[in-house]
Amino acid sequence: MNISSELVDLRDARPTVYLDLWVWIRLASAAAGRPRERFDLQLLTAVQDASAAGVAFPISETHHVEVSKIADPQQRDALARTMLSVSRFCTLRSRRVLVRHQFLQAMHARFGRPAFRPTPPRVLGTGALWASRGEEAPLTLRDSKGRMVNPDVLLGGASFVRAANQYAEFKLLAGPQDAEVADLRRHGYRPEEVAKVIAGRVDWEAEYKDILASGPISRDELRVRVQAREMTHEYLTLISKLCNEYHLDLNRAVGGDPDRPGSGRAGIIAFSDHIPTMRIAVDLKVEPFRAHKPWTSNAVHDIDALSEAVPYCHVVVPDGEMADFLSRSKVQRRIGTRIIHKVPQLLDVLTDLTDEAVAADLDPEHGQLARPGEKICFEEADLHAVALRNSRRGAESQIG
Repeated sequence: MNISSELVDLRDARPTVYLDLWVWIRLASAAAGRPRERFDLQLLTAVQDASAAGVAFPISETHHVEVSKIADPQQRDALARTMLSVSRFCTLRSRRVLVRHQFLQAMHARFGRPAFRPTPPRVLGTGALWASRGEEAPLTLRDSKGRMVNPDVLLGGASFVRAANQYAEFKLLAGPQDAEVADLRRHGYRPEEVAKVIAGRVDWEAEYKDILASGPISRDELRVRVQAREMTHEYLTLISKLCNEYHLDLNRAVGGDPDRPGSGRAGIIAFSDHIPTMRIAVDLKVEPFRAHKPWTSNAVHDIDALSEAVPYCHVVVPDGEMADFLSRSKVQRRIGTRIIHKVPQLLDVLTDLTDEAVAADLDPEHGQLARPGEKICFEEADLHAVALRNSRRGAESQIG
């Protein structure tokens, strides 16, 4: 599918599929031998085959937040095992890193600052910190004085570090067991603080819903107002920093004249629409406002996830309502990302993407923490077993 000539293709060269949590839950149920629909076992096999061929199924920061809201630790555990087995710890980079580049790209295209096209950041990486901060920070070996030790110089050291990182990432996604919570709280564990932040964002949207109830406005005018709220509430700090960094007067750049109120309106709309994540979020928020739907944390999570995933993935699988909203925004035609929400459609797409990955002879591991078919360390006992096995090998090599 052709992409609008005004936009830069932000997608990775590797075929990339973003699955909403409902798909992961169905896959986890199928993996546990309890498929919810007749297609689910077939879907699980197709996803596993695609992953083994090199198709990426990244996890996002929103996934981590949504999984943490599941009350049953056993359900979180099973879900995390499926997600990490398929994704092999691949994650989408932090939203703040990706959006900063989008702003720079828009500034370059619209205003010529920066003078050169910004270098795109690497999108796909490994682990929870890549998703939350945009950095890869794997666990490392250190000696008694805190100095880093190269695991390759120790017999079995590299395999132990790999297993330790797998187990750590699993625990970060699955969250604590009930018996672990009290001790974690003594060390600062406060999941309710995340819930407060989300609740504040829900209240922010609900507040505007109440304001809109005072009188009707056109769809176009609603979109402009939602766009203005999005820019000032979500991105004002970033805009200020970038304008200072590149010595840009944004009001003048968009054609604003202090003597003509509203003169910069068209320019700021065009600039905002050149930032894919913001544009998608705005389009998705307009629809519930138009329908006077109540705002929920699930809606906020969905919009966060989709506005990040759609610009960077070849296929995105949201729920039916969000797929409908995205269809109305014509984002598929605009940037080429395929939006689907039905399992039979996903099966067909996965067949094509798997063929593409095989034809491209991609590295199936692509820097991830688990190779196709590798036994992943999901249990503390398995981690201890790796350490014990390596220590025995070390002792045998010394004796030999």
